[in-house]
This record gives sequence, structure tokens and C-alpha cells, in this order.
Amino acid sequence: MKVIIIEDEKPSARRLNRLLNAIGIEAQTMLHSVEESIAWFNANTHPDLIFLDIQLSDGLSFEIFEAIDIKSAVIFTTAYDEYALQAFKLNSIDYLLKPIDEDELAHAVKQYQERLPK
Repeated sequence: MKVIIIEDEKPSARRLNRLLNAIGIEAQTMLHSVEESIAWFNANTHPDLIFLDIQLSDGLSFEIFEAIDIKSAVIFTTAYDEYALQAFKLNSIDYLLKPIDEDELAHAVKQYQERLPK
């Protein structure tokens, strides 16, 4: 499974990566801004799953979806609950509030895996 993390706060990105490693998932890439993410998606094969913060250093992550046709599944990881409705209109699996709980993360990943074709 190809996974990336888009998170502007590097300590939060590293913590999420450690939590993912604990459940056997390794993120291939960590991106930190809307601009960097758009450039990455234009140059790379899209991942299976994206862990995505909403408020990035240079704007809202929804701007990525306006610029790129994202086909990947998304698990939002954010400190803000007011974007939940907008997030679920995209290809989202779950909406995890920070600080991310290990059990909630594992449940969100399980939900994603259960949606995969057998």
C-alpha cells in the first residue's frame, strides 16, 4: 500500500508516521504545503491512501483537490472540526481530530482496507 502524509507541522508529521509504523504502514513521502503537494502529484503516481491535514502553511488542503484530480482515498488529520462536511464530500475514509488517537487511527486504516476489492 502506497501512503503519503501531507502535514505542515513536522513534529505532527513525524508522530503520525511513528503511529503508522506501529501498525505496519510506512509512509513513502511527507509533504508540507499545498504548493509542494500539487507539484508532487503532478510528477508522481498517486498513492493508495493520503493522510491529510486541512490547514497547511500556505492554504487549505482543499486547494490541492481544486488543482489535481485526486483518486486516492483520504484520511483527514486535523485540529479543526468545522471542515468535516467539506472533507466528506471528497474521497475521505475518516476525519481524525488531533491529537490522533492510536486506536482511532488503526480503525480508520481498517475501514480503508475493508473497502479494497477482495
